Amino acid sequence: MKKSYLMIAAAATLLVACYENDKLAEESEPQLIGFSKVYIEKGTKAFVTGAYDMNNFETEGNTFGVFGYKDATSNNMKVFGERTGEEEGVKVTYGTDWTYSPLRYWDKAASAYHFYAYAPHSDNFEGTASLASNSQDAFSISGFKQATTQSAMIDLMTDLTSKATVNSTTTKPLGENDVEFTFKHILSNINIRMAVGADLKADKANNPVTVTSVSVGAIKMDGSYAFNEGYKWTLAATPTTQTFPATEQSTGIVFAADELKAISNTATNSLDVSDVDTKATAVAGLTDLLFVPQTVIDDYVINVTYKIQNEVFSKTIKLNAFLKTTDNTSVLSTWEPGYKYTYILVIGPTPIRFDVADITGWTDGGTYLYNIN
Repeated sequence: MKKSYLMIAAAATLLVACYENDKLAEESEPQLIGFSKVYIEKGTKAFVTGAYDMNNFETEGNTFGVFGYKDATSNNMKVFGERTGEEEGVKVTYGTDWTYSPLRYWDKAASAYHFYAYAPHSDNFEGTASLASNSQDAFSISGFKQATTQSAMIDLMTDLTSKATVNSTTTKPLGENDVEFTFKHILSNINIRMAVGADLKADKANNPVTVTSVSVGAIKMDGSYAFNEGYKWTLAATPTTQTFPATEQSTGIVFAADELKAISNTATNSLDVSDVDTKATAVAGLTDLLFVPQTVIDDYVINVTYKIQNEVFSKTIKLNAFLKTTDNTSVLSTWEPGYKYTYILVIGPTPIRFDVADITGWTDGGTYLYNIN
């Protein structure tokens, strides 16, 4: 019995030793730094349809750039963006999942990691992204110039928040193969919509409305994004400008009468925000224009040419003359990053009408007599 007991004890000791060795081997195996969850912030002010969102970012956005450094025992060391060819961050691309090369591994001796991401990676736009030193405050996008056509415009986004530390408050502790990013839009989204007033809509059979051209401009197109009392944009010293015309149909007509939707109460400029999508039509080519955030200066205008029946009208309207529909008083003075703005231009002239206010009676001019004798 004693011999058997010793053999069992020895076997147990061996099993424990094997378990400890396996555990040690597992802990010493380097763990890959991976990216598996990427989100787009869905705040009402920033979430846009037509530019990147969670439904199309993986297929259309497809890339983001990452900078990162670790807090080592002696000094902070950059681990993403430190090699030759990574001056604009490590490019992460979506296939079946988010991948990059060459791979990096967690250093469990480090006290923390800090990751800073932007999308899309800078080889997708004109400009340079960089992290000058191992600090969030050193991230910048310089020399950015937006594309001059709506279809080619870049929707820039960033996530500058540390995503992996050893602090007990973090949801993803150091060493787990799951770094998550939540991107925020950092440009301004501008949309132009058009509509006709209720009188013109009712009279479309006799007075059809045809919009022949719409343009907005000339907007300042380039600037830099960097830490300056919080991250914000600064326009270039001598920014280039660009005018944006609507995309016309092959007939040269942007909208026919049936495509222009009526808006009621145009006399007071009142419009329920919930009516915008159903009572106004987006202008082709002037939807989801993505600009560097900036002051809406007095020179920014919308130019429109249209016909009522065969009579041609042209109008230039300053953007700072549009009044906010919720109060009919406020004007939009600045395009802020992450905000989507919609300008609605209503063609709503008052018809020339006739009415009879009164009929003036005859004035008595006297009575005159002649006798024939």
